[in-house]
Amino acid sequence: MFFVYLPYFFIFLFFYFYFLQQIDGTMFPLAFATTLNGEDYFTMKGNYAIKGLIICDDTAKITWVEMGWPGSVNDNQVWSNSDVYLSKDKYFNNSEYLLGDLALSASSVLVPAFKKYHNSNLREVQRYFNTKLTKV
Repeated sequence: MFFVYLPYFFIFLFFYFYFLQQIDGTMFPLAFATTLNGEDYFTMKGNYAIKGLIICDDTAKITWVEMGWPGSVNDNQVWSNSDVYLSKDKYFNNSEYLLGDLALSASSVLVPAFKKYHNSNLREVQRYFNTKLTKV
């Protein structure tokens, strides 16, 4: 069984050393709704919040933050409208990528976890990649 996973392990190591940074969205809770468009800040969790998207390097040092989006907005919408996404050439060279979670869509600089769609299963290598990704 170990020999089956060995090639996948090396594939993951290759990707890990090229993915210099990780990206994830978070919410910063508000005590109450904003006076202007307060309903936009109401989250699926039943509270009010501001959405943030944070990029960290391999030492967990924050290298970039996108803040100020309403809590009802999803991570992918924040990412798609961010300066980093819109000006990829300014922030990335050919061997730099971001690792992201399922909430983000794949792009030329972002590799998310593999998604399991309804009535389908992930292949063994995809499950292995997702498992390793959660431990980064």
